Amino acid sequence: MSEKKVTDRMFAIPIAAARRIAEDYGYDQVVIVARKVGDGGGEHCTTYGVDKANCAVAARIGNFFKHKLMGWPETP
Repeated sequence: MSEKKVTDRMFAIPIAAARRIAEDYGYDQVVIVARKVGDGGGEHCTTYGVDKANCAVAARIGNFFKHKLMGWPETP
């Protein structure tokens, strides 16, 4: 696996990374929230569930984090 050095740029965290965490550590749902603070900063959220039902729950948790805790605008 190649390492990405993040300096001024942010990269989306792929669902495959959340899946690896779920598989390596034995979880059904994984929610990753990443932040880069300061000028040029931003936030990212990636979710994963082992099946359709767990995907839906992880997505609801991710949306709660994004919209209710972090203040991202709701999209129609």
